[in-house]
Amino acid sequence: MDKTKEKLNLILGFHYQLPSDIQKASNENNLIKENCNFVIELTDLLKTFQNIKSSFHLSGNLISYLDKKHSDFSGKIRELLDRNQLELLSGGIYEPILPFIPKEDRQTQISLMNRLINHTYGYIPSGAWITQYSWEPSMALDLAKSRIQYTCLPKEYFKGVGLEERELSGYFITEDEGRKIAIFPILKNLNDLMQQYSPEEAINHLSEGSSNDKSVIVLVYEIVNPEQSKILWLKNFFELLNSKGDLIETKLFNNYYQNNKPKGRIYLPAKQEIQPQAKWSHYLLKYNEANLLHKKMLRVSKKVNSAKEGKSRFKVIKEMINQAYDLLLMGQCNDTYWDTILGGIYSPRKRHNTYSNLIKAENLIDSASRQNSRWIQVSEIDYDCDGNDEIIIETETQNIYISPTLGGAILEHDFRPNNINITNTISRREEEYHSNGELIYDKYSKLNAIDHFLSTGLDLDKCISNQFSHLTKKILNPYNVEKIKAKEETCKIALELKTHLTEFANNPEIELKKQISTRSGDSSLTIDYTLTNKSSDNIDFLFAVEFNLNITNGVDENSYFYLNNDKINKTPNPNLDSSELLKEIDQISVYSNPYKLDLVLSWNKSCNLFRYPIETLSYNYGKLGKVYQGSTILPTWHLVLEPNVPWELSIKQDISLNADEL
Repeated sequence: MDKTKEKLNLILGFHYQLPSDIQKASNENNLIKENCNFVIELTDLLKTFQNIKSSFHLSGNLISYLDKKHSDFSGKIRELLDRNQLELLSGGIYEPILPFIPKEDRQTQISLMNRLINHTYGYIPSGAWITQYSWEPSMALDLAKSRIQYTCLPKEYFKGVGLEERELSGYFITEDEGRKIAIFPILKNLNDLMQQYSPEEAINHLSEGSSNDKSVIVLVYEIVNPEQSKILWLKNFFELLNSKGDLIETKLFNNYYQNNKPKGRIYLPAKQEIQPQAKWSHYLLKYNEANLLHKKMLRVSKKVNSAKEGKSRFKVIKEMINQAYDLLLMGQCNDTYWDTILGGIYSPRKRHNTYSNLIKAENLIDSASRQNSRWIQVSEIDYDCDGNDEIIIETETQNIYISPTLGGAILEHDFRPNNINITNTISRREEEYHSNGELIYDKYSKLNAIDHFLSTGLDLDKCISNQFSHLTKKILNPYNVEKIKAKEETCKIALELKTHLTEFANNPEIELKKQISTRSGDSSLTIDYTLTNKSSDNIDFLFAVEFNLNITNGVDENSYFYLNNDKINKTPNPNLDSSELLKEIDQISVYSNPYKLDLVLSWNKSCNLFRYPIETLSYNYGKLGKVYQGSTILPTWHLVLEPNVPWELSIKQDISLNADEL
């Protein structure tokens, strides 16, 4: 290396996000120990190597946890900040994907993170970390309004607008509506260097890669698997940086920003144009469950922000609105909505926790405005943004989201007293990390109250292997809305389907009428069916109604299925992850130990009922394995319908709390 050349400036950044639900996980202690110890040991290394400067981004829940559980950690951070050896980057306090959430909430997320850092360490951050590198041009305005001066993004963003890697040094300026923000290109990933090189080889690689005077390399380490070997690697790396102080100098983002001019103005595209599968909207398309959760968040945000804009003279209502807003922001944490090695959308615990925060926020807002009275409200909106209206029924005890387009299926059913969405089941999809050809995948979303016309001869093995013989062209047929009747404390939704059973030679026509009704003041739901054969011959088939329920955070050995409203009378295979066929029954119940609630399904005509678990092969806190996502309950009726003779069925669902166990 030419020693007459000016020093290489190295900006060394570390990012770590503690999973949002880690303190509620069954393996909480081990996970916290592994993750927090790495950050603590990294901080101790910096105290030892006082010439090494570094920038940290720690998620809001990690800052709070370390400050509470490791009192000396905050003192160490303050000491490093005082001697200008460390800077802290802000970001959304609950690690949201900023373009993913409403504009009204973005600045609040950043402002609360700024406040947390200032309260904990007495430090005012000037830079921010972009969660999942999810940049969109409009974010420049959001960051600038939050008093953020700079951020950093992968070099691919800059190369995507035509810059070559040799031109990527220092920082560039971008703007939105004239509000400016500086963006540093991240040239290297420290985790990649650890895997490919020894510390000495990594130093040589960095030195060889800098050919310009005053060149600067931003080197970021996203801590994913905090292993002791990586701390040892960093220790040796820091020692070598110390010994090469005449050639390489570590800098903070802030120091470099304050003392150097930008390389120029730039306008960066959204990540979708560079790597489509990394765009958050890709996940909303791939996973219907992520889209429904996202739309729930948007709906609650609208309610909360509307309440904030209202004027109230009552302090207690203002406090309720503030609590609701914090719960909303917690429900925007990114790690529930994505498919990640920590589980992401495949984690039942994460989905339950996110729904719980959003439903709690909604409850507070409705309680503030309704003052705990009985009420019912029905609305028709395109809730999931698919171009078709859904019907939303809201009471003080339930939220029921119905899709006529998907056969009157229930997209979401919230039991509000326990802040739980009981339909929280994810469908089984093929993923890149799947290699087992025997895995079971679903052809449709696992919703509630899905109607099926099936061939006779169905058995438990066919159910478990998802080998249904449907008699109609579509599994989820679009239903017509005949009537929506909401009066005082009751609501009835009348739907109709006319379809042909195409698998029969004579292509018979069948008419189905489906009425969903509920009322305020209780937690019941009734679904009434009338089936009429409109052809001239008898039709011999199975009619089935599919319920997909998830009322636990996973398999819980103290949760079980039972019969006849008698908890002692458990089914032959009562565990949630078991399968069974129950013949000639008119009722089944499931008890949820985590939520202390009973859910009862009953019907006025005896049926044969198939019950089996929905399990995915997915990651759970970094480990690949089977994950229980919920249970399918499939009551079936063998019908021989005569022409123009209506067949009627009534199904009732009740949810109740075990108050004595709470």
